[in-house]
Amino acid sequence: MSRKNGRGTMIHKSYRGAVAPIFLVLAFLTGCAMNPATVTPTPITTVTATSGIQQNAVTGKQFTAPFSATVTTSTTLGGTATPVAGITVTFTVLPTGVAAGAFANGANFTTATTDANGVAVSSAYTTTPPIVLVNPFTANAYPGTYNVIASVGTSQTTALFNLANTLQPAPISVSGGTPQSTSINSQFASSLSVSVKDASGNSVGAQLPVTFTAPDGWFTDTDLPTTTALTNASGVATSAPYVAGPNVGGFYPVTASTIDGDGSTATFTLSNTLAPATITPGAGATPQSTPNGTPFAVPLSVTVMDGSTPPKPVTNAYVTFTAPSFSFVTPPTTPPTPTAPSGTFVGGNTSISVWTDGSGVADAGTFTANTLAGAPYTVTATVVVSSGNTLTAKFALTNQ
Repeated sequence: MSRKNGRGTMIHKSYRGAVAPIFLVLAFLTGCAMNPATVTPTPITTVTATSGIQQNAVTGKQFTAPFSATVTTSTTLGGTATPVAGITVTFTVLPTGVAAGAFANGANFTTATTDANGVAVSSAYTTTPPIVLVNPFTANAYPGTYNVIASVGTSQTTALFNLANTLQPAPISVSGGTPQSTSINSQFASSLSVSVKDASGNSVGAQLPVTFTAPDGWFTDTDLPTTTALTNASGVATSAPYVAGPNVGGFYPVTASTIDGDGSTATFTLSNTLAPATITPGAGATPQSTPNGTPFAVPLSVTVMDGSTPPKPVTNAYVTFTAPSFSFVTPPTTPPTPTAPSGTFVGGNTSISVWTDGSGVADAGTFTANTLAGAPYTVTATVVVSSGNTLTAKFALTNQ
């Protein structure tokens, strides 16, 4: 029994002696793992577009600005960024359709090395005459939008450049926003928009910059009397809302022009007015009746006044007169039979717009009943006070 106990005692001691070093090793390793001084964080590399970010060029022409990207590293996301010099950046074309572009020799990519500031540039101008762009990027023959990206092998991000190939613009034309008036220091009801087409009458497509310039007031996106808008896919560019300045005066022009155009401009006719407070039909203009197919005896007119004491006439305000629309019954009759009682202004239209004169009077001129007699109908005259705020006068007319 004593030998057995003695052997058991020896075995127990040997086991305990062998295990103790293992615990010491594990404790040492655990302590090392928990010591933050021994952990080396993985650098975070970032590529950021710094210039040439959004551009357009006429099909077949060079883009004016090289693509520039900056490469930085940091030890934590959002931490202090350190520029990385001597690293290769690859600029690659990513077409979204047939529209695209190419670097020198028709390549769809190019590389550049970052400088001491971590900046890599896809192309560069020569430093001695003649000054030309080396390795330019050129739009292909197809209009449309697409991207170029800048990347490095160790980066978690890529830089994005937004590009557009456009057709050569022809003279631009106004598509909305003229003529109109509003009270001083208030927003015009309609934004200014233009349509841009090429010499063949086709839309120039998207991303063509159009510059709007006013002599007074300001655009809401810039707080300046000038702004730039890009054409949409239909070749239409619409400005940010425009606010009238503080001065009452006559009509003034706002112009729109394209950078790559032929120097022509589109012109909007605007007017800043006193704030209209009342709009009153002219004497004898309502109610009225006349035999169908004949002019009403009293022309439709209104007087627009402000809210001061005594009231002042609101001059150069744009007033729109509107009669009920109508068509003609089918099958056609002789003479044609209107679908509803109404009438037309000079020119045969059911609406006309005129400016108030120095007395605040807007006169729509002759209004002629159509050939359908019936119940009284209403013609309205509307003037803008500010965007979303109008005053309206009504005329009750009857075709007998």
